[in-house]
Amino acid sequence: MSNPYAPPENRPGTPDDAPVQDAPVWPPAGGAPQAPVVPERPPADPEGAARATSLTRLFAVLVLASVLVATLRLPWQAAALPFVLAAVVVGVRAVVVALRARARGLAPVLAVGLVISLLWTFSLLVQLAPWQAQQDKQDCLARALTIGARSACETQFEKDLDDLYTSLTERSTGS
Repeated sequence: MSNPYAPPENRPGTPDDAPVQDAPVWPPAGGAPQAPVVPERPPADPEGAARATSLTRLFAVLVLASVLVATLRLPWQAAALPFVLAAVVVGVRAVVVALRARARGLAPVLAVGLVISLLWTFSLLVQLAPWQAQQDKQDCLARALTIGARSACETQFEKDLDDLYTSLTERSTGS
C-alpha cells in the first residue's frame, strides 16, 4: 500500500490517479444563457459610517431627553415635543447617511428607532391635546389633602375630557 501523505511525484501510479474527465456542463455551450453573476457589494464607507454612528448617538440622546422631559409637570412637559421632533429629523438624516455609507447593520436599527420615535410623537400630541383639563387636574391634585378630594379631582378631569371630546365631535359633524 502506498503512502497517501507522500507528495504526488513520489507515489507510485495507481488506477485512482487516472486523469479525471470534466463533467458535462449544462446547459451546453453554444449561446445558451448563463446565470447572471451577482457583483459583490462595495465595501462600506468608513467616514460615512462614522458620521451615521454619531448621528445615531444624537438621535438616541434626543429621544431619551424627550422621554425624561415628558415626566415633568405640565408646562415643562410640553418641552418634550421639540426634543422628539428634533429626534425625528436627526433620525431621518441618520438613515439617509447610513444608507449612502452602506452601513449594513445601522440602517434597519435606525428605521425601527424612527418608527418608535414617531409613535412617541403621536403619544405626546395626544397627551398634550387636553392641555387645560390636565392643568386643572394637576392644580386640583396639588391642593387635595384627602382621598375624597383626590377622587373629586379625577372625576372632574374625566368630566372635562368628556366635555372636550363632545365639543370636538360636534364640530366635526357640523352640528
